[in-house]
Amino acid sequence: MSWKQLFNRFGHKEPKPLVRNFDRRLINNLRSNFWPSLNQLKYLKRFLSKAEKNIIKISCGIIVLTILFWGGWIIASHHTVIPKNGGEYSEALIGQPKLINPIFAGANDVDSDIVPLLYSGLFRFNKDQKLIPELAASWSVSSDQKTYTIKLRQDIAWTDEKKLIADDVIFTLETIQNPEVNSPLFTSFQGIAATKINDYEIQFVLKEPFVSFLNSLTLGIIPEHIWGEILPANLRLAKENLQPKVTSGPWKFLRLVKDGSNIQTYALEKNNKYFGNLPYLQNITFKFYQDYAEATDALRAKELTAVSFVPRHLQDKISSKNLIIYNLHLPQYTALFFNQTQQSILKDLSFRKNLIQAIDKKLLVAEALNNNANVTDSPFLPGSIGYYPEIKKIEYDLEAVNQSLDKAEWKKIDPETYFKIRRDILFKSRLNEIKSLPEFAANSSTLTAELQEKVDNTVRQEMWPDQTFYRQDKKGNLLSLTITTTDMPEYQKVADSVARMWRASGIQTNIQTVAGRQISRDILKTRNYEILLYGEILGDDPDPYPFWHSSQTNYPGLNLSMMADRNADKILEEARSTNDLQKRIQLYKQFQDILAKELPAIFLYTPTYNFVADKNLQGVKLDKIFVPSDRFNGLSEWYIKTKWEWN
Repeated sequence: MSWKQLFNRFGHKEPKPLVRNFDRRLINNLRSNFWPSLNQLKYLKRFLSKAEKNIIKISCGIIVLTILFWGGWIIASHHTVIPKNGGEYSEALIGQPKLINPIFAGANDVDSDIVPLLYSGLFRFNKDQKLIPELAASWSVSSDQKTYTIKLRQDIAWTDEKKLIADDVIFTLETIQNPEVNSPLFTSFQGIAATKINDYEIQFVLKEPFVSFLNSLTLGIIPEHIWGEILPANLRLAKENLQPKVTSGPWKFLRLVKDGSNIQTYALEKNNKYFGNLPYLQNITFKFYQDYAEATDALRAKELTAVSFVPRHLQDKISSKNLIIYNLHLPQYTALFFNQTQQSILKDLSFRKNLIQAIDKKLLVAEALNNNANVTDSPFLPGSIGYYPEIKKIEYDLEAVNQSLDKAEWKKIDPETYFKIRRDILFKSRLNEIKSLPEFAANSSTLTAELQEKVDNTVRQEMWPDQTFYRQDKKGNLLSLTITTTDMPEYQKVADSVARMWRASGIQTNIQTVAGRQISRDILKTRNYEILLYGEILGDDPDPYPFWHSSQTNYPGLNLSMMADRNADKILEEARSTNDLQKRIQLYKQFQDILAKELPAIFLYTPTYNFVADKNLQGVKLDKIFVPSDRFNGLSEWYIKTKWEWN
């Protein structure tokens, strides 16, 4: 075979006929599109078997799921949900705003919550409770810890666009120090002199070193060009106390709504001229209620974003998947403070020890607080400077208490004997009162009989069914004490529990309840109590000076036991003046040894602070606060609205 033949054999192609199948050609000529139309697809199921139909359904399902999965993955991996500016936050507060002014705010919890939002201080605490500069640009401290030089930022203006300068800072301090102003901070800022170096530099000189002085400078600064026009004695009466138009904080006053003499709502709006980080939220509205139960009902009805505080007995009421309870650690202790000037038996150290021994603190926390608190034996709390776990403690021992009282010749008497003695004492006292009435002479027998009946009922109501015996001394005096506390349900439960424990040792214990808004005026101001059940908030520094130094025994001082001990005073003065941390710790241990020896109070427990908010409120990072208003330290990061940001 030649090469030509071989090539022709492999390269030969049959000629393609023009038309192999005439019918197919006709059909192809009639078809306008390769893909079937929608009308044609309607008839598809007529030509498919059941198995083919199932295969198509499953295939389509897989395709759809695949698209959804990969589409979702792409979206999730290439975008981030971030805060968006805008939205309104509303919170319930209990009480009424009185003086929205830094120099007065400490006397009212509502004022204390609102003031830091409107007024800036030289320093502030951030959300992690670390002290950071706010108005201050830089500062220095002298070697003797008595002179503080602070330079101000020069980019800060009031909301009326006037510059915030050193004159405003000095004016604020001098206003507090003016006795005509009657500021609750008067005592705290004594012994401090402020001097202007220039418009943006101030020097503070202290009489004695105070290691926590910078903490005091978180105080809000007020504008001299506004408040300087008002006489010091009239500052409390100024309209600006409730409607401050000139402020420097991240928020500014918007409006208030009144219902008669009470304020219903107090609204703030974002201050876009604020020099620091601007908040995401646009508005804040505070709504005011008479009690926590009413506020809690409003939260459940979605009329609020949050409630400032919810007592333990109401927490079950608000349990909801739409709400979050933030259990915050608060440097506060609750104690029973002895006023030895009001009740002579309290001067007896061994008797004060008996009162401590008669209280089972663990049981008290369990039955009165549902274990939502921690037992404490000292004003220094775990984690704070000076906490001393090895402090001498007095353990619960009811048998030892009864033996001690028996030995002290407080003899036991049965309830009926107590009734007769108490009735006679009270009857004689009341009878002397009504004898001075003009109508007594003509109706002596009737009035005497009525009085006897009233006295009998009063004494019966004083007596508790669970008290099986009482006590009386040689002189015929009955052993009786009165606990005074506020009308907060928590304190009432604790007082009831303490009274029951004391009654188990024969001590007749009465409870006097005072409205929370009146306790400062009627009780603390006059020190009119035998034993006071009350809480003390330590704040950002555990310095016990304001609560235990003898200079603080009179109102507005907070030495509620009116303790006066020279050694304790000396220790407290030295501790607050040293910059040596270890020395300060040792001094606080010495002070606690004095407390354990003198027993001026019974330290009961440290509570938790429960802040409740709607879950739609985001960016809230709260754990530890120094005072309730510290919950707002991270407010600039709270947000309600969100948006997507593509990566």
